[in-house]
Amino acid sequence: MKKLLIFALFASLTFLYVGCDSSDDNGTTPPPPQDPIVGTWISEGSDVAPGLVATLKTVRIVATFNANNTYNVVATDSADAQVTYSGTYSVTENAGTSIKSISLNQTVPTSVTSQGIYQVDSDGFLKYEVIQTTPAIPGFTPPTAAEGFGSTKYNGVPLGQTWIQNFVPANPTKEYLVGTWVSEGDNVAPGLKSTLKTKKIVATFNANNTYTVVATDSFDVSVTYTGTFTTQANSNTSIRNITLNQTTPTSVTSQGIYRVTTKDLTYEVIQTTPAIPGFTPPTAAEGFGSTKYNSIPLGATWIQVFVKQ
Repeated sequence: MKKLLIFALFASLTFLYVGCDSSDDNGTTPPPPQDPIVGTWISEGSDVAPGLVATLKTVRIVATFNANNTYNVVATDSADAQVTYSGTYSVTENAGTSIKSISLNQTVPTSVTSQGIYQVDSDGFLKYEVIQTTPAIPGFTPPTAAEGFGSTKYNGVPLGQTWIQNFVPANPTKEYLVGTWVSEGDNVAPGLKSTLKTKKIVATFNANNTYTVVATDSFDVSVTYTGTFTTQANSNTSIRNITLNQTTPTSVTSQGIYRVTTKDLTYEVIQTTPAIPGFTPPTAAEGFGSTKYNSIPLGATWIQVFVKQ
């Protein structure tokens, strides 16, 4: 069952070409617009479907969808083992909704057909849900545009979020960090709770690369930090590098990593100038929890989770 399900969920996404009735001034029909799904997409962290996390320990999916209706998907599990899936697809629009129906013909590593739905929203995020239909998986029926995401069923019972996969573009046209984010309760980094009694952080990252962070402790005392930031992408992961040049209340530089998913922001940085003896910042290659003290990874200690406002 697990093997069949993974083929279903990685079968593919699709591309749609929309016809144009008008002609240009030379009397020729311009090419149809390219579907926004064409390109490379990444799913990590909270974006990975719960069913994949539970059954296959999936931690990352990198999916590339080509304009010639072929696709290539690389899935990585928690042991860093990878499986590549490829094939072709077709797509059908549905009246009154931006959710599209897709039929997927996987050829590697095995031949299966899957059906389902997908949608690229106004923020440029991709939502995707399919299930294997040939060979059929007994009891399972694919989701439909009419019933929406979460409508994959087992013996007639909708499975909700279980097989919904979310993706962010690998090469976004905008900085998804921009906006206001709030961290409180269990989302506050354990290290901040224990050392500074932090209970809430409101962080605003602006499109002009300035930021403001307001940290409030358990006594309701707030401190505001401001400065500028720069970011850098890393190949094959949605984890990005960030450098912060704080100007108030003191001048310091911090470095680290962050990841924006369709649900949240995961963020981990450490002061680097003036350096804190023994500490080294986290890296995208080692992932979250890789801040080190005397070469020992500190795990969740400095991992901060935010929810967008």
